[in-house]
Amino acid sequence: QRGIASCMDVGIDTCTGESSAQSMTSSATSNDWHHDLSRREALSKGFVLGGSWIATALSLPAPSHADTASLPSPSSVAAPLLSNYNPSDYTTLPSYGRTVFPPPFLPPLNNRATYRYSLGRNAWALEQLIAFANVTATIRTNVIKLDEGLWVCGPLWPTDEYCALLDELGSVAYVVLPTNALEHKAAMKQFLLKYPNAEVWISPGQYGPFGECGVVNEDMDERQVDTITRNAAKMMGYRVDGILPLREQPGSALKGKEPKPKNMFPSWAGAFDTEVLCVDLPGNAGPVSECAFVHKSSKTLVVTDAVICVPSVSTTVTRANSSTLQFPIQPIFSSYFDQATISDPTFWPRTVLQAVFLPLRTEPSKSEMTIYPGYDALANRLVRAPILRAFADARAPESVKNWVNRISDLTAFDRIITAHFASPINAGRDLFTKAFAHLDQGMEMDELSSSLPPIACQDWKTLNSLNDFIDDNKLGAPVIYDFRRGCLED
Repeated sequence: QRGIASCMDVGIDTCTGESSAQSMTSSATSNDWHHDLSRREALSKGFVLGGSWIATALSLPAPSHADTASLPSPSSVAAPLLSNYNPSDYTTLPSYGRTVFPPPFLPPLNNRATYRYSLGRNAWALEQLIAFANVTATIRTNVIKLDEGLWVCGPLWPTDEYCALLDELGSVAYVVLPTNALEHKAAMKQFLLKYPNAEVWISPGQYGPFGECGVVNEDMDERQVDTITRNAAKMMGYRVDGILPLREQPGSALKGKEPKPKNMFPSWAGAFDTEVLCVDLPGNAGPVSECAFVHKSSKTLVVTDAVICVPSVSTTVTRANSSTLQFPIQPIFSSYFDQATISDPTFWPRTVLQAVFLPLRTEPSKSEMTIYPGYDALANRLVRAPILRAFADARAPESVKNWVNRISDLTAFDRIITAHFASPINAGRDLFTKAFAHLDQGMEMDELSSSLPPIACQDWKTLNSLNDFIDDNKLGAPVIYDFRRGCLED
């Protein structure tokens, strides 16, 4: 993985085995897992830098069933952000097997659990865990059923369990690699060995084991597109049918001639609106990209790392309760941690803060509950992940802002599904744009503070120090924008 910050939740999952031989659905009381007790000690040691994130930021190479739910009524659109999120309603198939060979570059190496969730509107998420040092997070493949088959965005490690859960939904017709963040691209080759007939499209600026793929612009002709695509397949080491194209100049009118070459766009282009972010700055090792998709018929925005929504978790809650904004912890964590660790009230806040690179700062409380201000600032909000504000937005603010504005101009959407934390999220254009308010230089500070998560200025210290280190040692493109805008003064 190369370039400025392009990933959000890097982690390592070394889940150690599920002995159940049958499918488990909504099994909140199942104890069929073996647990890794040593991870509890790792959590207690506080903040440890995630290698793939930092390698990306420093510009260094990182280690190499149909659902027929109807569209919501206007009244339901105004519901709380996570009113349709239910982490207790899942399906697993552990008896199929949770290993893959060659093993993943990050744990879990021997027992990688997959949990499937219905997102409604003919969409599903297949969830696994990733972890690094004391950072552990969920990561998801998002799947949408089209008339021709399944549209699979961001494939994960294809264990037999993962493939069985996917195959139950239908046949895989299309595969999309939506970003060049390492944790989202690492499993592509092995996944495509399982689904060799799928049409494969990748985001621009990918860097494979044999070199860089380049980009496709909408003003190119058929021959140019074909040459770049053929080269991309050689560089990546697997089938590539196309590279999602860039506008000639982000935010401006296309200057290419009509009609566009047929090989410039995927077969599924009619079902989605697509906007591509690709940033290639001097001083970085290569471009960084992320693609956003609006599935027009379901009014769903599909992103990878652009935004997140961290659910507020209570260890005493066993069922989702959106009216009180309390949820049980995502059950997949039980495939990796022992119950005592998960039951610790500080487990989830610490897990969140370590995943987004905010410090584990606490404040005094009159009760026995430990208060983490950074976690409270993020919970139950649609936000831009702090690590991306610090590493991506700080270096390419105009490119990111233009991308956000272009997404807002696409077909209207009323919900968002992401690759991390909670989905689906009841949010449309206004809330999506608001998550990037720190990039609006014309916004008054009072309005800015009310638009952004109330992160204390002191809680940006770690990320600010990392940026200083990068700048001082000329390890990447320089910071040109104050990503902390709108923070709360001490």
